[in-house]
Order: sequence, then structure tokens, then C-alpha cells
Amino acid sequence: MPARLRHPLALSALALLCAACAVQHERPPAAASTSVPGAAQSQLVSIALIMGEPNFSMDGGYQELEEGQYTQPELKPGKKMFAPIQDIIGLLGGEAQLDAASHSGRYSLAGISLSAHAGESRAERNGSPVDLGIAPEWRNGSLWLPLETTFSLFGAFPKWDEARQRFSATFILPASGKISQQASGGKITEASMTEQSAAFYSSAEGRQLADVVLGYQNADGGWPKLERTVNMLVPVNTAALTGWRGKSTIDNDSTMKQIKVLARAFSAFGDEKYRAGFNHGLDYIFAAQLANGGWQQFWPDPVGYKKRITFNDDAIANVLEVMRDIAQPTAEFRFVDSARRARAQDALRRGIDLILKTQLVVGGKKAGWCAQYDENTLAPAMGRSYELPSISGGESVNVLRFLMSLEQPSPAVVRAVQDGANWLKAARLPGQKRIKREDRTLEMGFDYVLVKDPAAPGTWARFYDLDSGKPLFSSRDSVKRSDFAEISYERRVKYNWFTELPRELLEQEYPAWQKRRTAQGRGRQ
Repeated sequence: MPARLRHPLALSALALLCAACAVQHERPPAAASTSVPGAAQSQLVSIALIMGEPNFSMDGGYQELEEGQYTQPELKPGKKMFAPIQDIIGLLGGEAQLDAASHSGRYSLAGISLSAHAGESRAERNGSPVDLGIAPEWRNGSLWLPLETTFSLFGAFPKWDEARQRFSATFILPASGKISQQASGGKITEASMTEQSAAFYSSAEGRQLADVVLGYQNADGGWPKLERTVNMLVPVNTAALTGWRGKSTIDNDSTMKQIKVLARAFSAFGDEKYRAGFNHGLDYIFAAQLANGGWQQFWPDPVGYKKRITFNDDAIANVLEVMRDIAQPTAEFRFVDSARRARAQDALRRGIDLILKTQLVVGGKKAGWCAQYDENTLAPAMGRSYELPSISGGESVNVLRFLMSLEQPSPAVVRAVQDGANWLKAARLPGQKRIKREDRTLEMGFDYVLVKDPAAPGTWARFYDLDSGKPLFSSRDSVKRSDFAEISYERRVKYNWFTELPRELLEQEYPAWQKRRTAQGRGRQ
């Protein structure tokens, strides 16, 4: 094995970059012309996997090993971690091609290509034979490989941490648009693009925003999920949206936000390209609705938990709010043609029926809603590995808000709202609050703890157990826990297990809704 493959991971960043220049002379001629450039144009990228966890981290940010599949790495004899790598390679800026017919994979990264077949420890690196040490295996459409040897062949510096059961590898890679994110910050971001005034949409920047939105629209009519900090006034950068990251979704209000922007842009400018983009997006939503009235997190061709009907992050509530506003219609949607308005009315009716069918029952009483449901059976389902089937103290709030927004609710809707509000009242954790406790001995320098405080107004758990109705917590191992302190440190500080969303609904919005209902009843007498 070349000396560079045994280089210790403990090198400093400067030493690693210097090594990048040195190893260019050791690589085969086939890779020399495209090997890592000088240090000024290179970047250090680190990935890590932990046994028992269905994810990997890249420079501290967590990604699922196989998106939506709950795939966990395995440990082969000799402490050799074994896992599929196609998503890792893609996120590093490379390409992965899997062939189900031959049970093989071809991977390319930074000028190096690797071809491997299931059942054969011999592989090819840039056309030359190499030994992986362990024969790859074909499992459920993926090729599993030994990580240490495989990543070493791409010039990485691997390390196995026995105490943490953690494998890590540091790569020195050329600067890549596939690794870099879209431009961040600025006046208009993904998070703020629908919060602008009517005057903004008549401005040059309003047109620029609408053009950028059109640039991100997929051929199927939907939009991918962008980071909330993406600058929406700069040229489109889809280079980082490879694989599932480029697929259309309703997650994080994607597609619905873009539909709103294009509706406002068309109203402001009358430009037919904006109406065409709007109609294409709306038709995507109509096509994506299932026969049972729900929408999946991703569509079309979702995999794993992305197939689930999802209330998570208010996805379906956000869709139905737009269907409601088109069906009425509100001012910004008056231009919608009669055929699409009729389809929106039908989608709205079916969506409301879905909500009524999926309201959960605990102890014989109607409660809230799960964050996601099985797309076929409508049974409560798991989201990510730590998001177990449960009643959601967060997502249930926006479902109730949507139901309360209906102008002429049916008796079934009224009962659903009343039952949901009563459950939220009972689910409050009185005299408790989550606090941030500074601790420099910990990785992040702090911890979150749940403490008792008689003066605290109380809080709500993000999830409640389907059977007991008590707060539910979990780590990435998907094990049920009833105590917040028992989950892993990483999940404790990097996920919000508590929510204050029910407070405003119960103290202000629900009482106001009840008063409106009473007044409407008197008005009909």
C-alpha cells in the first residue's frame, strides 16, 4: 500500500494540504491531470459514521446513510466498518453509479474512479487492479463496501475510534460546486421570500426573485427543499442539489412558498411565464395527492420514510391552506382558472377528510395527530430514526389552526378542533421548563436539561407515546425513552424536543374561535 494511504489522520490542516500536493506525484498517470490541485484551491472535508446509527456526518452536519431507509453500518472482522457509500460520494462532490443487473458500482471522486462488484474483493482503481480486502455485498439495491480500504483508495485519511465505535475519514478535495452551498444571506432568503410587501413584488427585485424561483422549478412542476438561508436574489445554483436533494417536495413548505411567489409576481407583472410556472406547480400538487387525500413528503418516486403522508413541519397543513385560499378565492389567487379552482376545492375536501380520519385516540379520547402516517394503511409511522410513531405536540397545532380557519366547518371539524384543544390542555407539562446549562467539559460547551420550576408556565413535549400519552424521546437508535436526560447528548442539544406552539393557540386563538362560533350560532337564530 502506498505511503499516503497510511498517513495518520492526526495531521494538522496545513500538513494535510501539503500532503495533497505531495501525493499527486504518487498517483497513477491516469489521475495526474485531474488530481487535487494546489492547497489554495483545495478543501478539507471530514465524514464520520458510528455503529448503530443510520447516518453519517459531514463536517459536523448529519445526513442519513441511505435517505429514508434507516440503514446502519456494520462491523466486519478486524474492526472494518461496512456500509453503502453512494450518498457519501455524492455529497462529497463525486458520482456514484449502481448497476442492479451486475450487482456492481462505479464511483468517481476528485479524478479517481473505482469499480467494484459484489462477491469480489478485487476492484479497479483508475483501471488498475486493487484489493479491497473484503468482498462487497449487494443489499436492497445498494453495494456495501469496506470503508477504510475504499476511502483510502480515494486518498482519504481513515481512523477507527474503538471507544466510540466511530469511523472517520478526512478527504482533501478540489473546491467543488457540488459541495459548496448556494449563496447565503442577503435581503431575500428562502425563509423570508413570502414575507415581502405587495410593493416588493412590483419591484425589480420582485421580478428577480420570481425568476430565481422559476430557475429552481423541477420538470415535474415541484421544487426541491432549499436551506432557509439561501439568497434568492442570486443566480440559480443547482450543483449542490444532486440525488434526493434535488427532488420535489412539500417538506419545509417547499413548493407552496414558490407557488405563492409566482402568484404574486403574475399579479404584479402579468408575465405569462409566471402564470405558467404557477400552473405547473399547482398541477404537481394535484397529481401528488393520494387517493386517501394525503400527500407524501417527497413525490414522485419517494423512498423509505419519505413515502409517508406527512404532517411533519406542517407540510399538509401548508398545502391545504393554499388549496383553501384558491378555492375561496383570496385576492392573490383570483386569476386561477375555473378548472384548477374546482380541483383545489376537491383537494381541500379530501384533505380535510384525511385529517378527520387520522386524529388519534388515547384512553378513549380523541387527541392530536402523528407527524407522519403510512401512505397505505394510515397507521402512525416513524419519520427519521429518532422520530417514532407518536402524537405530535407541535404538528398538531397547525392542523388545528387550519381547521379553525375554515369559514363553515362541519360538525365533525368542530368536534375535531374541540377534542384536539382539550388534548393539548391535558398534555401540558406544568411546572417544568427546558434550560441551557453551560458546561465547558462537553463537546458543544453546554447541555439542555429539563428542570422543575413551580413558577414556570409549563411546556409541551414534541412527541407523546401512542399508548400511555406520556412524553416520548429517542436517540438515533430508535429506542423509546420516557426521560429526556436518557437520550444521547448529540440528540439532546441538536433537536428541539419541546415546543411552546400550543400556548398561543390555547390562550388566544382557540378562545377567539369559540367566540366566533358562538356569534355565528346566534346570527343564524
